[in-house]
Amino acid sequence: MPDRVRPPMRRLLIVEDDTDASSFIRYVLEQEAFDVQVAQTVGEAREALAGPPADLVVIDRGLPDGDGIEICREMRDRPSLARIPIMFLTAHKTPVDIEDGFAAGADDYLIKPFSFIEFLARIKALLRRASGSGEFLSEFDDEPS
Repeated sequence: MPDRVRPPMRRLLIVEDDTDASSFIRYVLEQEAFDVQVAQTVGEAREALAGPPADLVVIDRGLPDGDGIEICREMRDRPSLARIPIMFLTAHKTPVDIEDGFAAGADDYLIKPFSFIEFLARIKALLRRASGSGEFLSEFDDEPS
């Protein structure tokens, strides 16, 4: 059986101001072979988004210098960032909060506290959809296709 070629690492930007939470999220995602960058404020997220593009952005709503919705709206307004999948990961959980997140352009919305199994499944689904084919799923399987 031929060796499988490992696909390039997918880059994720995590925008989370809680250092403990962002460290744990980073650790779990790196164990899944993602390249993870963390920003803790709206300003840091803007700086990160000015660099090499992420394949997916996960945003908290409650940031010290603003609402993560600002980042989402700015991304959707910039052609170079408009197609990057965005997931909110936040404690903002009212139906209005959720509707506001999707209205701003989010592709997914996960409420804290959350299951890491569900979080990873949602990330993989968003990346698969963004790739334009179901083949992306095989990148995450342990078994050969």
